[in-house]
Amino acid sequence: MAIAIAFAFLYACGAASGSVLLRVGTQKTPPPTAALLTVLSGMVPILSLALLLNLDDIKSLSLEAMAWIVLMGIMAYPMARLLWVIAISMVGASRTSTMSGVQPVIACTLGVLLLGERPNLLIIVGTPIIVAGLFLVIFPRKSENVGVDAVQVRRLGYFAALAGAATFGTRDVISRHVVSEISDPLVTAGLALVVGSLILTMALHRQAIRSIRTVPRNHLLICAVAGVLQGLSLASLFQALSGAPVTVVSPIIALTPVITLILAHTFVKRLEAIDLLLVAGTMLSVLGVILVILGATA
Repeated sequence: MAIAIAFAFLYACGAASGSVLLRVGTQKTPPPTAALLTVLSGMVPILSLALLLNLDDIKSLSLEAMAWIVLMGIMAYPMARLLWVIAISMVGASRTSTMSGVQPVIACTLGVLLLGERPNLLIIVGTPIIVAGLFLVIFPRKSENVGVDAVQVRRLGYFAALAGAATFGTRDVISRHVVSEISDPLVTAGLALVVGSLILTMALHRQAIRSIRTVPRNHLLICAVAGVLQGLSLASLFQALSGAPVTVVSPIIALTPVITLILAHTFVKRLEAIDLLLVAGTMLSVLGVILVILGATA
């Protein structure tokens, strides 16, 4: 149990660190190129682990499993990951990470609509708490003296963050079905990353080549390291879930926005405007997420 809890914290730290690094990397790297780099670099450790530990499962995959994995790969990487990177570049890692509070709400809503699940009291109480937290995060500050263009960019950033979180949440509903009944979780994650990498490469390779020629190498490297951290954090998540119940692991994972906030305040003060409303909104959102997760797994 202790090892599983440690892996859960590793996931939260890895995901938070990846978001903060992306905030730095996307200062010079266009978001589409950054998204491609993170998916490619994240694919390497996950796919390597899947081939090393679960090669027989990969060989025996059914057509149904492959179809689900392709769908998950399309949703998680060409769509959600790209939206996530765009949001980080526009509104910052702290605010984007807090927007992930929408994921369990979307997942639970779709679970009710599509899977016949019924929300309990914790979900009913936690959902408005998440909404209140997100409202504090996006609430306009009087001290912010920004022009119309900056306001439009910020709105687009929040929209991208919410759309990315909603897409990840929808993917989570699908993955719950796939990894519990059809395919091994590590194999599913590794092959979904392969699908996402192939699609992003076909769509963005020309822009990526131009960026590699013009963007400072250190910023490209930062984006690649962010992808490796996000890939390894996903592997840590699977290890945590294999050794502890979801009710133990999920609340720890829900601390990711708090860790992101701390890292951003410590290392990228120049890029991240952190105030009391953001801190309060993040804490409220995390509390709501924990309640929703506990309610969903009760």
